Amino acid sequence: MTPDTFADAFNVPRETMAKLSIYAEMLSDWQTRMNLVGAATLPHVWERHFADSAQLLPLAPRGTTWLDIGAGAGFPGIVIALLDPMAHLTLVESVAKKCRFLAAVVAELGLKSRITIENRRIEDLRPLAPQIITARALASLTQLFRWGLPHAKSDTIWLLPKGARYEAEIADAKSRFHFHHEEIPSRTSLDARIIKATGVARI
Repeated sequence: MTPDTFADAFNVPRETMAKLSIYAEMLSDWQTRMNLVGAATLPHVWERHFADSAQLLPLAPRGTTWLDIGAGAGFPGIVIALLDPMAHLTLVESVAKKCRFLAAVVAELGLKSRITIENRRIEDLRPLAPQIITARALASLTQLFRWGLPHAKSDTIWLLPKGARYEAEIADAKSRFHFHHEEIPSRTSLDARIIKATGVARI
């Protein structure tokens, strides 16, 4: 996927594409000094990271509050913030050097008013009550529910990208939690799904 095909696929305006290009350049630069993403994914950043993040946006109401657990290099959180100028996000990341990268990107792209970076473990964060909870390539569905539930409201939507083992993860989570869910095919991987869950509660 090229920048042009990304822009067409997600209907992204030129000024937002310019900011995404700056983000891509910063990711490549900082990756030389720290491990932010898998090195093999860098040449495919527009598909593996940007498109993989952007595909979540149509599944959520616009202008909502998001909690991104284990934000890492900012996927999907920073991409969501760029594509939805009304969204507010809290990015939770326990690794300080990754938070330094996140802070640099947020400052460079003018997102300070809409993104809060929390350099701590999710278990140590005060309840946030976001409208959307997301996490990418972090932990099993069961573990994500455990971490996120103290922050969730009754109507919180969970948008959780999952790989080829998604069915086993759902089965395990169903043995421990009540929830309704949809399995939405990923636009970036044939074997992957986005789990859209609501009504999550412990059994």
